[in-house]
Amino acid sequence: MEASGVSVAYIRAIMDMYKVAKTWVRIAGGDSDHFQVEMRLHKGSALSPFLFALALDVLTCNIQGEVPWCMLFANDIVLIDETRGRVNAKLEVWRQTLESKGLKLSRSKTEYFECKFIVRMHEE
Repeated sequence: MEASGVSVAYIRAIMDMYKVAKTWVRIAGGDSDHFQVEMRLHKGSALSPFLFALALDVLTCNIQGEVPWCMLFANDIVLIDETRGRVNAKLEVWRQTLESKGLKLSRSKTEYFECKFIVRMHEE
């Protein structure tokens, strides 16, 4: 967050929220005792998509292409290039970069869409 210019006051507030997060589970016999949440990014939190996008942006800033050739949407990445082979090459760079940071790119969720970019010739 600091690398992205987030104020230190906000960083401290968010860290405090995550440090003391507790929850409980409702079951047929009643409610469980409270227990500490031990995950790094809280599922269902309104803040989580922002934090994830911020972290992903910082982790991958050195491999992101120019817009619109690379776009990030929450936990989705859009890669665009002229050929499927070049998209696969970009995808491999992303996979290696993410895995080196402990993240995983899901090949089973990868989709390809073909776009025909038309170059128009202008008469002078």
